[in-house]
Amino acid sequence: MAMKDKGLNQVASEVMNPRVITATRGTNVNILVRQLLTGQFSGLPVVEDDGEVVGIVSEFDVIQALLNGQDLTMLKAEDIMNTPAVCVTEESPLIHVLQLMIEHRIIRLPVVRNRKLVGMISRPNILSQMVDVTVPKAHVLPVCYWCERICDDVQSQPHQEIWCDLAEYLQRHGVSSVEITFSPKFCPSCAPVIRHLMEGSTPAH
Repeated sequence: MAMKDKGLNQVASEVMNPRVITATRGTNVNILVRQLLTGQFSGLPVVEDDGEVVGIVSEFDVIQALLNGQDLTMLKAEDIMNTPAVCVTEESPLIHVLQLMIEHRIIRLPVVRNRKLVGMISRPNILSQMVDVTVPKAHVLPVCYWCERICDDVQSQPHQEIWCDLAEYLQRHGVSSVEITFSPKFCPSCAPVIRHLMEGSTPAH
């Protein structure tokens, strides 16, 4: 039976990404933010030296620290991480993984073996197994974590991105929201604001 045909009968090990960027308890939060700003992931697992998962740091944890007036340069991962981390095992059925994601409102989960990290599984990982490969590809548009505007892939130039509201994009190009999938990142307007917050200063207006 083909992998796509197995659907939710698959287990986490069949869908997970075994290549994972991690942090330790002592990793400086400023370093974590630089990783999050790449837009490749919304959270990082925090592990002990032996690979045991002890927590998760997400962009929301960082934003909460900023709103609390904390200096990110003085914080370590263990100061802001969510613990204990919600994890699944390699044998966890995808239906169970999805139930945990919905229950805890999270995008990705660490996959562990004897509490040691062996991979990460995300909602896109699972959805990619559910979608028929014959379905036309959707527009993949960058969406800003902060202001939630999207990058117009039609009007943008290599050195000049055009960002707008989703409704404006749909009307401008005559497409439906079901034809669009999103890739989170920070837009050029919001990225400097976040960096200034990280540095503990106020951006100039």
